[in-house]
Amino acid sequence: MKKNIFLSIFLLLISSCSTLAFWSDDSEEDLIEPVSLESIKDEYSISVEWKKSFKGENSLGSFKPSFYSGSMLIADPEGNVHSANAVSGKINWQINLDRELSSGVASGFGKLVVSDIDGFVIAIDSERQEILWEKNIGGEILSNAVISASHVIAKNSVGELVALDSSSGEKNWSFRSQLPALTVRGTGEPIIEDGIVFSTFDNGRLAAFQLDTGFFLWDAPISFLEGSSELENLIDADSAPILAKQLIFATNYQGNLTAFDIAQKRPVWNEDASSFYSPIAVNNMIMVIQDDSSIISFSLNNLSKSWTSEEYLRRDLSNGAVYKNLLLVGDLEGYVHVINPLTGITVGRKKVTGKPIMSIVTFRDLAYVVDQDSNIVAIKL
Repeated sequence: MKKNIFLSIFLLLISSCSTLAFWSDDSEEDLIEPVSLESIKDEYSISVEWKKSFKGENSLGSFKPSFYSGSMLIADPEGNVHSANAVSGKINWQINLDRELSSGVASGFGKLVVSDIDGFVIAIDSERQEILWEKNIGGEILSNAVISASHVIAKNSVGELVALDSSSGEKNWSFRSQLPALTVRGTGEPIIEDGIVFSTFDNGRLAAFQLDTGFFLWDAPISFLEGSSELENLIDADSAPILAKQLIFATNYQGNLTAFDIAQKRPVWNEDASSFYSPIAVNNMIMVIQDDSSIISFSLNNLSKSWTSEEYLRRDLSNGAVYKNLLLVGDLEGYVHVINPLTGITVGRKKVTGKPIMSIVTFRDLAYVVDQDSNIVAIKL
C-alpha cells in the first residue's frame, strides 16, 4: 500500500530518478495494527441503493466515476468504459477500448476522456461513443483529466502538465516541473477556476497558468524541504487543490496544509499536515485526512484549529467526500463512516463492501463508494 514506507536501507540503493508505490510485503506484518472501531450512536442510517462490479484492480484509487447529463461514467483498468443510470445503476451502454487504462473518466462538453498506461489521452464522443482523437503526452496518466470548452488538461507521471485542443487533440501548451529523485506513485488532478489552471506537482509546489495560452502566472511552495535524506524530502503533492473563502488550499505528503492568496500570488497560512488527499471544505470548516488516517480541522473564518480525530488511525482512510453537509470517509475493511464536520464525532457507519474503499464521490442525492476491486456501491442517508 501507498501509505507504508520502504526500509530506508533500500533507498540507499537508488541512484536515479525513481517512482515508488508504497506497499507492504505479505511476508511482513505491520508492527502496529489499525485501531479497532468503537461503538457509536447512529444518528444517520446508511442504505445501499445498488451495487455494480467492474473489472480490474483499482489499487491506487485512480478509477473514479464522473457524471454527465444524469448518467454516471465509469472506466475500469481493463479498458471498458460504461455509462450507467446514476439513480438505478442500470447500464446504458458499454464500449471496450482494447487497451489497459490508467485512470477514470472525465466528462463534459460532449466528450468523455480516459487515459491509458502508455500515456495516451483518448477523447470519446459522449453521444456516439466513438473515439474522436487520441494523443500521447509522454508518460502514464494516473489521475482524471479536466475538460473545458477549449482544452483537455492532463498531467503525466513525469511531472508534465499538458493542455490539448479539445476538438483536435493537438498540444496547445505544456509545462514540465522539476521531478524529484524520489516520488510517490500518483498525481493530483488540476483544477480550472476563472480561466486559470491550478496544479500541484511532485516537487511540493502549486502553480498557476492561463488556460488559453499556458502563460505561467506564478508558483509557490506548499512546504519546503527540511530533511537530510531522499525519504525525508519526499513532499509530493498528489491531490487537487481546492478553492474556499477566496483562498486556494493544497496539501502534500510530509508537508503542510497551505492557503494561497490568489491575488497576492503567495502562501498566506500553513499548518503541518501529511496527506495524499485534497482538503475538504464544508460548513465553514476545512479538514485534512492525513496519511496515518488521523483527521485535522480548521475554521475557515480565522483558520484556527478546531478538532483533531485519531479514531481511525492506520485504517487507511479514503478521500473525504461532502454529502448533505456531512463528511463521508471509507476504510480498509469496507466501512463508510459519517462524521459531523463541526465536532469530528462519527454519527453513522455501515460496512458496504468486503474490500478496502479507495474513493468516494457524490452526485445529487447519492454517494458512490469505489473499492479496490472496482466495485461501485451507491449509498444514501
